[in-house]
Amino acid sequence: MNTLDSFAHAKQQLDALPPSVTLIVLHPHFHGQHRLFAPITQQPDTQTLFLAVPQADYPLDALLTRLHEALQDQLGLDVPAFPAKAEAAADALAQVFDSQGSISLIVDAYDLTKHSETTPFIAALAHRLTSGSRIFLSGRELPMHLIGHKDLQTKIALLPTHADKMMLDYVAAANQTVLEVRALGPGRVLVNGRLIEHWDGVLPRTLFFYFVDRGMTTRDEIFQTFWPNLSTREATNVFHVTKRKISEILGTDLTVYWSGFYRISPDLELHYDVIKFAEAVQNAAVASPDEGIQLLHNGIELYRGPFLSTMDQEWVLQRRDELAMTYAEALAGLARIFRERGDKISALGYYLRAAATNPQREDLARIIMELYRDLGQPQAAIETYERLEAELKHTLDVPPGPQTVELAESIHRLL
Repeated sequence: MNTLDSFAHAKQQLDALPPSVTLIVLHPHFHGQHRLFAPITQQPDTQTLFLAVPQADYPLDALLTRLHEALQDQLGLDVPAFPAKAEAAADALAQVFDSQGSISLIVDAYDLTKHSETTPFIAALAHRLTSGSRIFLSGRELPMHLIGHKDLQTKIALLPTHADKMMLDYVAAANQTVLEVRALGPGRVLVNGRLIEHWDGVLPRTLFFYFVDRGMTTRDEIFQTFWPNLSTREATNVFHVTKRKISEILGTDLTVYWSGFYRISPDLELHYDVIKFAEAVQNAAVASPDEGIQLLHNGIELYRGPFLSTMDQEWVLQRRDELAMTYAEALAGLARIFRERGDKISALGYYLRAAATNPQREDLARIIMELYRDLGQPQAAIETYERLEAELKHTLDVPPGPQTVELAESIHRLL
C-alpha cells in the first residue's frame, strides 16, 4: 500500500466511524496525519475549530484560553470564559457545540499538553458531545491515558489502523498485553503503547531484541552468542539476572521455557516489524502484480533503516546484512513490476534505491543503464557504469563482467 493508498485507507476508516465515536486519535505512525485535516474540515454541515498546542507541558487553563479565543476568531462566537475545572469546562464547551449543530475540534500536537490536567477535560467533553460533534487529536505519541480510559470505551477510536503497517489498534486491544517492537532502524519498543526508554544498560536491551528476533532459542545458543568465554555457571548467573531485568523493565515476562527452548510468552500479543517486513516480501513473490505492488509497498515502508542501527554485536551485523539484502530484493521486485508495465521512470527510481543498498550488484547496474538508455539519457547510463567500475575496484579489486562492459560500449556509441 503506497502513500496514496494509505491515505485512501484512512479516509475510508474515517467515513466508516459510527456516530457514537466522539473522540478520534490520529495514529502517530501514520505520516499523513495533517493530510487528514482536509477531509475532517470538509464534513457536511460541520464547522471546524482548530488549535495547535505550542509547547511542552501545556496546562489546561492555557488550553481553555486558546479554545475560547478560537471560538471567537474562527467561528465568531462570543461566549463566556470557561470554568477552570475540567468537568465544568467540558459541560460549558459541550453546550456551545450543541448550540451550533456539529463542530469538529482538531487539537494538533496534543501530546505536548499536561496530561494530568487535560485528560479529565477531553474525556468529559468526549462523553458529553452529541449532534455529530467530535474531537480529533494529533501528535507524535499515543495518548494511552485516553485510549485506556474506562469512560471512553465506546467513544474513542484510533485512526487509521493497519496491523501489517504497524499501526496497531490499541483501543481494540485494551484488555491485552501488546508488545510492539520496531527493530528496523535504531530500535523501539512499546508495551501497551508505553515507550520503553530506559533499559538499565546495553545488555538487557540487546538480549531483549535477540529473544524477539529469534522467537525460539536454546540456552546454549544464547550463551554462545553473548558469553562464549564465560563458564556455564558464570553465564547462567548473568543470563538470569539480565532476563529478570527485562521482565522488570517490560512489566511482564517476555519468555517462557518449554521443551528445551526459550519462547516468546503466549500471553503477549507480539507485533514485530521484521516479521511483517519479511512476510510482505515473501508473499509478494507469489502474488499477482497488483497484490505484489501493495505488499512490497507495505514492506518497503516498514524498512525505516538498517536493523538495530545503534548496535554492533556480531549477530546484529549478520542479521542486518540479511535484511538489507531482502530490502534490496523488495525494491528490485517492485521495480520489475513497473518495468514490465512499461513505467520506466518508476522502475528506474526503485532500481536506483535497490542499487544504493548494494552498489556491487552488476545485474542492477545493467538494468539501470538500460533504462537510462531507453529514456534517452545515455550519459547517465555511462556514469552508472563508471560508479560500478569504481566500486568493484575499491571493494573487490575486480573489473565489471564482460556483459556489463559490452553494454557500456554499446551505449558509448550513442553519445
